[in-house]
Amino acid sequence: MPKDLTPQKILYMLLRHLKLIFLITALVTLIVYGYSTFFITPVYSASSLILIHNYNEDETTRATGYYDANNQRGRVNVSEIQQSATLAGSCVILFNNMPEMTALMSGASVNFEQVDESSFIRINASSSNPQVAANVANQLADQAPKCFQDMYGKGNGKVDKITNATAPSSPSSPNITQNTLYGLVVGLIIGILLSFMLEIIDTTLKPGDDLSKMYNIPVFAEIVDFEKAG
Repeated sequence: MPKDLTPQKILYMLLRHLKLIFLITALVTLIVYGYSTFFITPVYSASSLILIHNYNEDETTRATGYYDANNQRGRVNVSEIQQSATLAGSCVILFNNMPEMTALMSGASVNFEQVDESSFIRINASSSNPQVAANVANQLADQAPKCFQDMYGKGNGKVDKITNATAPSSPSSPNITQNTLYGLVVGLIIGILLSFMLEIIDTTLKPGDDLSKMYNIPVFAEIVDFEKAG
């Protein structure tokens, strides 16, 4: 392999091994695609949404969406929203560890997530069965008000279920397209590195090699390849 590499020489070396690079890239891409498609179990994710309040509303307030500290018609003030958000952060830890909640997590991987540090909590359930994922997320959302009441007692807030989880139609993982692209890139890199390795261990002289520069000696004669020269 020449010591004085130039972009032209590198390009020439890659072109010499173009078929090898293409073959390795295609092989690795197909392996990754096949593995992602046939050997990785698809996982489906479903989520429900609950809302944490640190205050209680009467029937009139619940119907109108208004509330103030004196239980009069008015908007919920900022401090109550902030307190509800703080309470929601505590409920994330609470729901993850209460036996009543963990007993409902069978068959699914569950994650409680506070949405943007607000008073909303998203319940994410993942399973190889889409209906199981949806059922678990909904059961946990239904159980949350009772768990909240058992922990904090009546009159200290409440939990509302905002949205129901539905069975997803497509898996959340694996991402076959993404994995295939990764395989394409990895295969291309392997092919290029292998091409350079073949050039390094190849000690034969190639057309265009300048012998006088490589060995610092003059060239007196050159044997012509009559078959290639015609």
